[in-house]
Amino acid sequence: MTEAALLERAGSALRITEITLADPRPGEVVVEVRATGVCQSDVGVFTGKLPAPVPLVLGHEGAGVVVEVGDDVEDLQPGDHVVLSWLASCGSCFYCQRAEQHLCGRPRTMLGAHTMSDGSTRMSLDGAPVRQFCGLGSFSQRTVVPAGAAIKIPDDIPIASAALLGCGVLTGFGAAVHTGDVRVGDTVAVVGCGGVGLNAVQGARIAGATTIIAIDVHDDRLALASELGATHTLTASPDVVKQVQALTGRRGADVVIEVAGRQETVQQAIAMARRGGTTVLVGAAPGVGIDEVFGNVVMAGKTVKGCLYGSAHIRRDIPRLVELYRSGTLHLDQLVTETFPFSDIAKAVDYCAAEQGARAVVLA
Repeated sequence: MTEAALLERAGSALRITEITLADPRPGEVVVEVRATGVCQSDVGVFTGKLPAPVPLVLGHEGAGVVVEVGDDVEDLQPGDHVVLSWLASCGSCFYCQRAEQHLCGRPRTMLGAHTMSDGSTRMSLDGAPVRQFCGLGSFSQRTVVPAGAAIKIPDDIPIASAALLGCGVLTGFGAAVHTGDVRVGDTVAVVGCGGVGLNAVQGARIAGATTIIAIDVHDDRLALASELGATHTLTASPDVVKQVQALTGRRGADVVIEVAGRQETVQQAIAMARRGGTTVLVGAAPGVGIDEVFGNVVMAGKTVKGCLYGSAHIRRDIPRLVELYRSGTLHLDQLVTETFPFSDIAKAVDYCAAEQGARAVVLA
């Protein structure tokens, strides 16, 4: 048994209750979740904007300690500190062989059905299955996950900061470094500076961009973007494309990273890229489209790229991010702008839904 925050219907209050947690099967581990971030994806399912089967335990941005391992698990043992990731790629499919692990089909089952890759779940209530968001379900004090979804980290990394590595940091950093391929001397604009966008700012800085323009509606997020590496900040408005052009010699940005996920911001992100530039779409929601492709994309020779999970290879990228943090290059602690005890997990969801701060983290 374990205590979990259960979503029984979109829009209904999370119910903290005891659920049954099955033993780990071969290739799986039990993780005691010490910290979990609240992401906009969690909020989207909670409010019903993103469809998902219920009952469901939300949460996919977690960190904790391994407490039990199943058969055939060789690289983890009880006591290991781990970051959770839904990108437990198979390692052998067409995409994995092309070093495109983020496109592997196995984690897409976890992401779409909110189960293990075989369609089953390790959580239940009164004998009925309970889905695990993204195959993880970190809004629970314990969870069972594939061993490949638990990436070992050093014990000295603060657990609240470590939790953010599993989604917001990995996605934002990767959007700049991997998907956007930001290069030394580039001009980068980031539209939307929540937990993911702020890490796109960091990724751009670490990649060597010399002009980094952060765009958001919230002054506190813009201030934090400046602290993390933005050279300019702009308040989102209908005139923001002109403002970006004014800051870039009327050319536009080399790389634009769109994280807000709204129809108007997607159009602005494409418009503010220079001719031949790249727009990376991270946050686009269902129903968001691109207008006037011929004039906005084709005739300007622009590239529009979708970004899934920062084009990440988790076994390569999470250790890299840990080392960047330990060297002082990547900032994590500043991203944890509010913490909540597990009993107040509903308040943490409200905090995120209100677009406050960078990240709320729930601590066990």
